[in-house]
Amino acid sequence: MKDIQHLLRVAVIFAAAFAGFLVVRTLLVPKSFGKAGHYRADAVDEFAQLPRRYAGEHACGKCHAQQASDKAKSSHRSISCESCHGALLAHVENPKSDTRPRRPKEAEMRAFCGHCHARSLSKPGRFPQIKLSEHNPDAPCNMCHQPHQPK
Repeated sequence: MKDIQHLLRVAVIFAAAFAGFLVVRTLLVPKSFGKAGHYRADAVDEFAQLPRRYAGEHACGKCHAQQASDKAKSSHRSISCESCHGALLAHVENPKSDTRPRRPKEAEMRAFCGHCHARSLSKPGRFPQIKLSEHNPDAPCNMCHQPHQPK
């Protein structure tokens, strides 16, 4: 019996630690975790309660038909207006207010367009990519490329 006492002590310590882990886990894991996949299901309702900020692509085309038409025929057709111009629900609800669509400034243009178009090995080869430091480094992108008709 003397030879296994040290093993029993380790087993008791291990069992106590495991029981403590289960208690702490029960207290910390939210009740809705796992009900709808490997996340907290209540988060869906919480996000639904947040105020809306985005109007959606269809809202822009109602007033800006020409830009929407141009963009629909371009390689940017799958990019939402709000991806470049920011959240626009306030503008759509009150077009005469000061909440106007954001237009990237000329000084920011290269970095802004570079978020998508800077050369990267992780992008598909057919995706239009440039070396920002070499491709007309002193000129803003919109000097040659119109965002709604980029070619």
